[in-house]
Amino acid sequence: MRSQFMNKRLRSKSLNTIPPAPASEDYSVHLADAAAHIIYRSPLPSQTDLPVFIIDAAAFPDHAKVDYDALLPYVIARLPDEEELIDGRGYEVVFFAGSEEGGSASLKKERPGWGWFLQAYHVLNRAMRKRLQKLYVVHERTWIRFMIETFSTVVSPKFRKKIVHVSCLSALALYIPIEDLLIPPSAYLYDRRSSPDIHVPYATGRRAFGVANPMPASSTGAVRLPRVLRESTNFLFIDHNIKTEGIFRISALSTTVDVLKEAYERGQKFIVWREGDCVLTYSHRKEGFGDIMVKDVEQTDGFGIHAAAGLIKRWYAELRDPLFPPNTYSALKRLYGDLRAQIDVSFLHQLISTDALLNQTARSILIMHLLPLLSKTSGYQDWNHMTPYNLAVCFAPNLLRGPDPTQDVEMASLVCRILEASILHWKTLQSSCYGADEHLFDELLRAPESVEDREDPLEETHPNSRRGSSQIDGIILVDEEIDDDELQTRPPLPPRPGPAIVQVQNYSGIVRRKPAPSVPPPPRYSTIIMDSALTTDILPAYNGNVVDRDNVNTSLPTY
Repeated sequence: MRSQFMNKRLRSKSLNTIPPAPASEDYSVHLADAAAHIIYRSPLPSQTDLPVFIIDAAAFPDHAKVDYDALLPYVIARLPDEEELIDGRGYEVVFFAGSEEGGSASLKKERPGWGWFLQAYHVLNRAMRKRLQKLYVVHERTWIRFMIETFSTVVSPKFRKKIVHVSCLSALALYIPIEDLLIPPSAYLYDRRSSPDIHVPYATGRRAFGVANPMPASSTGAVRLPRVLRESTNFLFIDHNIKTEGIFRISALSTTVDVLKEAYERGQKFIVWREGDCVLTYSHRKEGFGDIMVKDVEQTDGFGIHAAAGLIKRWYAELRDPLFPPNTYSALKRLYGDLRAQIDVSFLHQLISTDALLNQTARSILIMHLLPLLSKTSGYQDWNHMTPYNLAVCFAPNLLRGPDPTQDVEMASLVCRILEASILHWKTLQSSCYGADEHLFDELLRAPESVEDREDPLEETHPNSRRGSSQIDGIILVDEEIDDDELQTRPPLPPRPGPAIVQVQNYSGIVRRKPAPSVPPPPRYSTIIMDSALTTDILPAYNGNVVDRDNVNTSLPTY
């Protein structure tokens, strides 16, 4: 068997490891793009300041359509060269081995054989093989396990010490900060098979969805848009994305929207938006490095236009306080319930003026994002077929969330009329009612200059909601005769006593439970008979007469 591997190794020496120059006629743009999807460099280094390379198994092309021997030089060219490794620092690799295709037949058809990976390992120079510090294998498959075991036993026994096997992204977060990685969308979707969510220590929480303050304050004190709305809305307005037919009407895959929501809540530094040739990503400013951009963004996989539209609708649906709370239903019916009356600018001014029914947060969201977004989208209705009425129908259910679903359905038609009229008269509203500049919306969508404003703050949890609290608040039945001052002065209930567990300290220093008291073994049957015969002065006879104990034969029969 070893001779077969040696023959493959001799064959690998004949393979070309240097791709043609980009200006050469032999240079293949198709193979270069395929290699850029298979392996790329993550923008940020590791915690030990080592470069991190991502390998996506889902990006491997069909081996029946691509010559993998010709593809190999383009793949190797994306790894660090000898000049980068001359200082001896090394590099790390994160291999996402999962893919959306299922079944061994499709896997064998579309993926390269393990022999190709052996050849790829052999054509690497010695410095590139030795400088590999860690290889994180995520979503490991059977063929990956077989390939790694082959490397460890036949090719290089030391290779096994560099491998870290993890089953999901939450497990990978225990070793490296995954919020610094540029994770491909295929890895997110495959991770949902084994884990319902991604938990990252010191990063998982609430930042934008359902927070107490949905419109955070900037470093200057002014109100700004959250990052999720700023980036997703900018992607909608890039090039011809806003002309996409059915925008906000065609629903994206719910799993994709969940992944995006989780990424923004986690504070993922690099999220790539991509629709055809249109790509959008934002830089991350790191101290000592400046603005770090995603390289080869044209070849990077990303999330599409309908995922961005669905994420915006999800943000509005999960507001902690809906834009139209239940306590405004009666007033809305009184003002706009007459279907024969036309809703004009004066009626809308009553809704979103400073002394209107809506609170300051709801008015800020309407003025700073929702109405400008829908008004600008309806301006391209000749292409996207999204009229003000169609947009209002798509957004109205996301703005209501009362205790009675039936009442919310009834109010949805009324809110739809209000939204439709607000979209039609938005340009008049922003100039006459608020004096807002028509370019204010564009300024809010620009990337902030301050580093603090580029990411939303992580919402702190209430101290009373933490587990293990030593004090439990009492339950007070509110009565009309009790004053508010009396409710505030009532002390809380004492902590509930837990079960008493007696513990003792043994000689070894380990705390153990107190052993049960020793119980003497039950006496033998013969002992019971003997004791009763010796301690009794008289014994009853079978005929009922009383006999003297001296005349009784106390010998026991032998069984």
